[in-house]
Amino acid sequence: MKKKGDILDGIEFSKSYSDRNGQLLQVFLTSDDKYRIYRPLQDYPQAFLDTLLLQEDRFFYTHHGVNFVSVIKAGWETYIKKSRRIGASTITMQVAKLKYGIYTKSIPGKLKQIRKAIYLEMCFSKEDILDAYLNLAPCGGNIEGFESASWYYFNKNIRQLNLSENIMLCVLPQNPIKRAPTPTKTPSELIQARKILFQSWVEKHPEDADKEIFMDMQMSTYCKFPNRCRHFTEMLNLSTDKAISESKRTVKTTLELSLQNKCEEIFNTYLNRNRNFGVKNAAVLMIDWKNMELVANIGSADYYNEDIDGQVNITTSKRSPGSTLKPFIYAMALDKGLIHYRTMLKDTPQTFNEYTPDNYGSIFKGPVQAWFALADSRNIPAITLDRDLKDYSLYNFMKDSGVAGMQDKDYYGLSIVLGSCEVTMMELVKMYATLANNGLQYEINLTPKAKLGEGKRLLSKEAAFITRKMLEDNTPPYQTKPAEIKDIPVAYKTGTSIGFKDCWSVGIFDRYICAVWIGNADGEGNNSFIGRQMAAPLLFDIAYSVLSDIPEKKLLPKEMHPENCCQIPVCAVSGGLPTEHCQHTELAWFIPGVSPIEKCRIHREIFVDTRSGYRTDERPDENPYVKAIVREFWPSDLQLLFEQAGLPRMTPPSYPPEELRLDFRKQGFPPEILSPMGGTDYIFRLKDQSRNKIMLCAIADADTSELMWFQGDLFIGRSKPGQSIEWTPNPGNYEIIVTDQKGRSDNVYVSIVGTGL
Repeated sequence: MKKKGDILDGIEFSKSYSDRNGQLLQVFLTSDDKYRIYRPLQDYPQAFLDTLLLQEDRFFYTHHGVNFVSVIKAGWETYIKKSRRIGASTITMQVAKLKYGIYTKSIPGKLKQIRKAIYLEMCFSKEDILDAYLNLAPCGGNIEGFESASWYYFNKNIRQLNLSENIMLCVLPQNPIKRAPTPTKTPSELIQARKILFQSWVEKHPEDADKEIFMDMQMSTYCKFPNRCRHFTEMLNLSTDKAISESKRTVKTTLELSLQNKCEEIFNTYLNRNRNFGVKNAAVLMIDWKNMELVANIGSADYYNEDIDGQVNITTSKRSPGSTLKPFIYAMALDKGLIHYRTMLKDTPQTFNEYTPDNYGSIFKGPVQAWFALADSRNIPAITLDRDLKDYSLYNFMKDSGVAGMQDKDYYGLSIVLGSCEVTMMELVKMYATLANNGLQYEINLTPKAKLGEGKRLLSKEAAFITRKMLEDNTPPYQTKPAEIKDIPVAYKTGTSIGFKDCWSVGIFDRYICAVWIGNADGEGNNSFIGRQMAAPLLFDIAYSVLSDIPEKKLLPKEMHPENCCQIPVCAVSGGLPTEHCQHTELAWFIPGVSPIEKCRIHREIFVDTRSGYRTDERPDENPYVKAIVREFWPSDLQLLFEQAGLPRMTPPSYPPEELRLDFRKQGFPPEILSPMGGTDYIFRLKDQSRNKIMLCAIADADTSELMWFQGDLFIGRSKPGQSIEWTPNPGNYEIIVTDQKGRSDNVYVSIVGTGL
């Protein structure tokens, strides 16, 4: 009974990886500096096996490890007649020599080889022994095994070889030093050995007699292994997936070489075109979000370029993502009912607990609709929403998405919105796949999987859908789009890190998600590294090219919106539900039962006395000189931005100065305290009372001309909207309240601590 086990136990094989179609990408040396690519016996074509046995051991299946007739003949010729050295080794004997490292050029060595060969025949099947020889046969230099030799010499696997190539490999092991070809030379000894073996082959296969002419020809050989996707294959080498790390065979990956080649071609062309802007390094990662398979990976512009730290794999390196994380804030805000597609958000200068963010170019745009705030990467609206998410904000989403190495939440604060928490490109793409997969998160696959399995719900499908629609409305960097793909949307977002060290663009199109990074691996900044200007064009070059190559029948069908998601008309100015005073409406994506249903507060009907031009509470049916008009009521901070932009809004007329009107309907915008900041501890130095003061400032509705400030029930003073007044309290805990003429109010709680310093 044959022994169970693996005859190749203890022998290390090269880690080798192919694309999804079996095209070899990379082979790594073993620890003993050999290239051994394992391929099991059953995967070898019968024609190759027949050729090999014809060359090496015609009686392999009938002897018991040693052909004693051949051994006696070899001993007579080698040691008695001393005419020539003959080995007489069977395949089993050669396996014994290779497995146990036996020196066979001496009589004791040859006897040991015979003994080990008999032992192998007793313990293992013929198939096990032949399998071992196929994978250990010396084929020149440090190449061992015929699969390795096939890739090294012919750049294809053993099943793709023709008869001439089969014969060449089969005669190599008898004298690999002298017979191994080079790209420019086929040794005469190799040619002669091929001719001899071919004659033996033709005796059994006369139908191949016409191929004899090829046996005299020089061989065309590569003499090198494929060297593709080095960063990707190194990432696989570090994988914790047992199916990858413990595989003896070549690992078939998800990478699609046709897409990889396309990305590399576009990538290299784009970098060459932009070198004058200091663009020296970049990275690209593309996945198929339908099955979460990685299909293309470019870890750097040049793996072997030390000047750009080319060996650093950007796709797995922690980098600042800039604004590319903002879509997830909006998705969560949609889920929490804070916004709908066109909710009006304020892009105005604000301070958040001593954190004062800015926009690119220090430009604030005032009131912006939610979709535009996201597409245009407005910082203040995103930070405000993240603050309003409270217990489950962007930090928690990233944590649940599997972003590794995150610090405590307070470490980042609200700056996490602008990219203070670093992520890898793999992590970023996985988060975008959550949007594509209707709120379900899956892991990225590096090897083909039968099915995705059960995903982890992070967002509702409605919020994921609407967020994608917001990103689809993001203006592309190119005005023109190939006609054949004009109806296929590209939902994308850009990002730029602080100091212009990293610029990003991530896009979802058809079944693909592609992320582009441009920057320097060492973190050196460059003012040209702006996501929308530098990274987005490369993303769209890739997206348009990939989409143009997909046959129309293979494109994904047009997406249908989720059942609990619809479009409703909203005021085009405020984004609120339209009233009879809103003249223009637009459709907005809406989640019934979740999205906010506040009516428009910008357009309001008021009454004006045509004789004086002042506002009045009398109605037209009460006074013929009174008429109803509709005016826009903007908060004071937005009014100021309009004025600064040279687009002042018409302010509603005021009441006569001698009249005091207190309209307690409380419609419109309540005041909003800008200073002091709620929930903040203020430190007062007791030795220097002159500095112990806090400025009180608030913004208010357009119909508010005066604000009243209170410390609890104690009146502090009056101010105009946007105007500051001083408050000089003693140490303690206080509630600060601001009220306008309509009784609308805002309040904050502050704590003042005294110190003797």
